[in-house]
Amino acid sequence: MTMGCIYSSVSGWDMFWEAYAAIEKMKLLAKERLQVTANQTYGQTPPPTFSFHERAFHKSVVYAWVLCSSVALALGALMIWHTVLITRGETSIERHINRKEKKRLQKKGKVFRNPYSYGPLGNWKVFLGVERKRYGAVERKNLEVGSYITLVVFLAASFFWA
Repeated sequence: MTMGCIYSSVSGWDMFWEAYAAIEKMKLLAKERLQVTANQTYGQTPPPTFSFHERAFHKSVVYAWVLCSSVALALGALMIWHTVLITRGETSIERHINRKEKKRLQKKGKVFRNPYSYGPLGNWKVFLGVERKRYGAVERKNLEVGSYITLVVFLAASFFWA
């Protein structure tokens, strides 16, 4: 999703600026028209220079680009945060616990080592399931069976609600 939002933001850059310029032109023309109508009297109000459809289209393009760009920034930050956590072999809760534990042991003159970290490359191998490591009494093979069951339940639920 991050890559899709980045792609949409980059590929829609020219369209965004064209729509933004059109909106600014609409505002300028509306302001000029108000100044002209203030000096003259008409029996009827002059027709708008841009139709409702054109205004809505340009505003929608600007809204979509701003939305995609902000989502890309937020998801990019989350992706970087999780990349750091995977590299260190921690969850977000363990990060806080390990930080406190490290400070506590530094006061005693000891060095803290995360017991669940296998090194940066090893952590990525465990995360991607490339290596078979033992996780307490549960082996990776049993975790894969659980993943398949979750997938089947998800597909059945999505078929049911479709």
